[in-house]
Amino acid sequence: MAEAPGPEHGHDHHDHDHDHHGHDHHGHDRHDHDHPGVDPGDSPGIATQPIVAAASSTEAGPVDERPPLSVRWIHAARDALHERWGVALAILVVALIGGVLAQGIYTVDNGETAALLRFGRVIDDAVGPGLHLRIPGVDTVVKARTGEVFRLSVEGDFATEVQLLTGDENLIETTLVVQYRISDLGAYLFATARPELLVSQAVRAGLVEAFAGTPVDELLTSAKAQVQNDVRNQAQRHLDRYGAGLTIVSVNLQTVNPPREAASAFRMVSDARAEAARKVSEAEAARGRSLRLAEGEAGKMLSEARATADGRRTAAAGAAERFNALLAQKRRSPGQTRIQLYNATIRRVLPAAQLILLPPGETRIDVEVLPPGADVPAPVRYSAPGGDGS
Repeated sequence: MAEAPGPEHGHDHHDHDHDHHGHDHHGHDRHDHDHPGVDPGDSPGIATQPIVAAASSTEAGPVDERPPLSVRWIHAARDALHERWGVALAILVVALIGGVLAQGIYTVDNGETAALLRFGRVIDDAVGPGLHLRIPGVDTVVKARTGEVFRLSVEGDFATEVQLLTGDENLIETTLVVQYRISDLGAYLFATARPELLVSQAVRAGLVEAFAGTPVDELLTSAKAQVQNDVRNQAQRHLDRYGAGLTIVSVNLQTVNPPREAASAFRMVSDARAEAARKVSEAEAARGRSLRLAEGEAGKMLSEARATADGRRTAAAGAAERFNALLAQKRRSPGQTRIQLYNATIRRVLPAAQLILLPPGETRIDVEVLPPGADVPAPVRYSAPGGDGS
């Protein structure tokens, strides 16, 4: 009886192993056959304990010795795979092919351009919008918005304004905005790692060249458009030399001002120039008015001279015609022509003449008869045409 606890303890451990073994072989009876060493007749203590356990188990109800539901599902799936391994393999192959194709399809949106790289080497740098294929794991796709115009504000080293020297060695401050776009995607991806910095430096180099050749007066007044065009051309030449794949669309000078320290002096100079321009404008206006008045007067004088000349030519022509007619008439009848001329002269002269009649033989004229200051006329003898003059 002293040895009963040891076998009983060993039997408990055996029952625990027996439960695991029974789960592996789906039955408790097979375990009893695999372990026949336990005999109820060999040890009363060992035989008594199972009987009590069986009795208590019977009293509590039937025990479910099936494995858990998850284990049964796994076993059912394993059996199904064993029975239909061909179908499962086909499904797996189709799934793999579908996954590969799904990874190999890519899209390029409107306004974008894609570059296809194979092991890092550019295969095509002008892939347009739409659906395209690539080799998964081998090809890499890089997209960029080539249809978009980018905007960049160019700033100075220590402030927003860029300080520059003009052609006449004056310091000037300017702010500007640059618009650019991607023209060559392959060059854009591999020529530079910071395209915005490259555009900014190229524009600043163009600014230095353009401002250095322009006086400050022109920069502040009339040369803005020309300077913008020069800066754009200079910056584009720099970008082309670097092979950046970028195109400058426009350069817009936002402000062009003198430094704050010299602003008052520049304002004084600007005011003086404005005053000089105003004076010049007023002088030009007065000059224009004087020219217009002189031109009008000259035109009037020319018109009057032309009219007088035309009148005199007409009168001379008429007199010449009358003289020619009178000459022809005199040649035909000289006496008659002389009488007509005499009568015409008398008719023309007598209305304006003052006649003083004297008795025959009297030659003295009473001056009291004449108006004061009048000249005393000499005696005139009249004789009829063809007479003797008495």
